[in-house]
Amino acid sequence: MTILTWLDSSLRWKPSDYNNITQITVSTGTVWFPPIILLSDANKLEPFGSTSPSKVSVSYNGNIEWSHAHVINSKCPANMRKFPFDEQKCSLTFFVWEPSKQLCLEPVSMPYSDLFETKNPGWMVQSWEVTPDKQGNISLAVILNIKREPLYYNILVFTPIAVLALLNPLVFLLPQNSGERISYGMTILLSFVVFLTLASDKIPDTSNPISFLIVFIVLVFIASAVILLYNIINSYFFHKKDKEIKGFLKNIAKILCRKGRKEKVFANDEITIFYKDIALWLDKFCFVMSYFFMFSLITVYFIILLF
Repeated sequence: MTILTWLDSSLRWKPSDYNNITQITVSTGTVWFPPIILLSDANKLEPFGSTSPSKVSVSYNGNIEWSHAHVINSKCPANMRKFPFDEQKCSLTFFVWEPSKQLCLEPVSMPYSDLFETKNPGWMVQSWEVTPDKQGNISLAVILNIKREPLYYNILVFTPIAVLALLNPLVFLLPQNSGERISYGMTILLSFVVFLTLASDKIPDTSNPISFLIVFIVLVFIASAVILLYNIINSYFFHKKDKEIKGFLKNIAKILCRKGRKEKVFANDEITIFYKDIALWLDKFCFVMSYFFMFSLITVYFIILLF
């Protein structure tokens, strides 16, 4: 609700001359009304009260008070970098649309009150301030600092993504003979696409700055695609399990086997290595590295959001 007060000396009278009447109520069209507009209006620029059926209260000393419940559709630049833990600063700039030096805007001692505020379940007003705008005393900027409530987005978007990210490396524990590895990895990959679409619908389209949540989901999606690629490579090696490795791949496999075995294996020792051994080694390596990457990604995400 907006309350405007101004002084009109042409509307003064002596109460003793009019049966001690000290206050009257008239329509806005019968008195002079200050042409104040909201510069950041999302719809169109029009003075407050131009289409309002409400009335104004006129006192005998010329003091006029107008109380009006007005729905403001304002547009503010949004910083979505820390979505859904973001805090936005929205400035409502009120401007006197009249070439007059006798009219100026001054805030009252309590320019904002949550007495008539309808609480929004998605946002919380943290602080507010009223400052003169760069146009001088003909404009005032009401700056509201609002904070988003992140619980809904954490439950709907982040938690499923984190669970899928931790389930994804378990694909390396499935037996190669079961034939479910590729389908499991493809299912996880498609799930990330669904949640990426869901998150992009909730976040305003902006490239500068981009939300860390979108970056997090994209990185997890890329990691899931790499895991799927490793599984395809593993399946290729595993189905050649009875074939011995030769050439330069054998020299690389010897180095890996010497590091992975408990007994000492010398460089001159003749080792027979099959493609199945490479597939098993890749399973262990990818399992450990996948979990390390997923845990690191989730930790870095929370560190960036909290600090």
